[in-house]
Amino acid sequence: MSKSAVTINYETRPCKFVERRMLLASLSRILGTIRKGADYQYIGFGGCSFTDFKLFHRELHINKMISIEEEGYSNEKLELNKPFQCVKILRGKSNVVLPQIDLSLPSVVWLDYDGILEKYMFEDLETIFHTLPVGSVYIFSCNRELKKCNYEDLEDQITSKEDGNNPMSPEELRSVFGDLTPFDIEPDACTPEKSYYTIKRMLDKRIGNIIAERNLSKDENTKFQLLYNLIYQENRGAKMYTYGGIVCDNSISVDSIYFDDFVFVAKNNNDPAYKIDVPILTHREALVLNQVLFDESKEQKLIDAGIITQTELEKYKLIYKYCPSFHDVRF
Repeated sequence: MSKSAVTINYETRPCKFVERRMLLASLSRILGTIRKGADYQYIGFGGCSFTDFKLFHRELHINKMISIEEEGYSNEKLELNKPFQCVKILRGKSNVVLPQIDLSLPSVVWLDYDGILEKYMFEDLETIFHTLPVGSVYIFSCNRELKKCNYEDLEDQITSKEDGNNPMSPEELRSVFGDLTPFDIEPDACTPEKSYYTIKRMLDKRIGNIIAERNLSKDENTKFQLLYNLIYQENRGAKMYTYGGIVCDNSISVDSIYFDDFVFVAKNNNDPAYKIDVPILTHREALVLNQVLFDESKEQKLIDAGIITQTELEKYKLIYKYCPSFHDVRF
């Protein structure tokens, strides 16, 4: 758990809320198509809000839930905020705790690291993909910035604060991540525009190697099908990247799962990331817009009146089904 876990209320971040709802909608479709009576477990980082746990228990009917908690909260605080008895809290770093969990069960695993990319996250991949059964879903999130100042290994090379905020060079990336770095890494791979793609390539490479080893040792035909390739940034917040998909073999075809109405689901492995961009609208503006959405003449009246812009309208159309509506609820 990083510092943001104790400084940010994860239930009131609009982009994160939209992402969570997008994942829920698609997970419901996945489990509804391939579940066939299987009981799934959910593994994630609950923090103090346990937002994903509340949502997935109620909406996906997952009754076995494990929250990995490293630090930041006392056991008493976590137990007090634990929303359901079915949530089991395991203390420790994910690369230490994950080997203790039975990953042979059908699982939805969302390792939502709010910090920067680190090597131990690839240890988690090793544990997960050697065991996770077909039909399971794996999702990874992290801060996508690959800046020099974020990595202790580069501290001695940084000569000024300005230099430290610059993107890492391919050589610097390799000095931190070694063979996890793609051999044909581009010179601008760590820039803000391309950092998510570099992280994706690193994940693709490592997962591909693990599954190849697994197939050879277990005589399987397992593969990992990418479904999630998402980026977003909250207002003045961290630049986040989410990557994920489903463990498949010949018995499960992703084509059998209807995703056509989910524009955020990756269609091809090399497609650019889907950007979650939530326009800043008042509650009243969103209500009025919902009443006229997709009626072009009425939409235009709102634009002509200066209530919304064309850009806000287009952004809203993409995410309105998943948008939060925050209210002040008095006790």
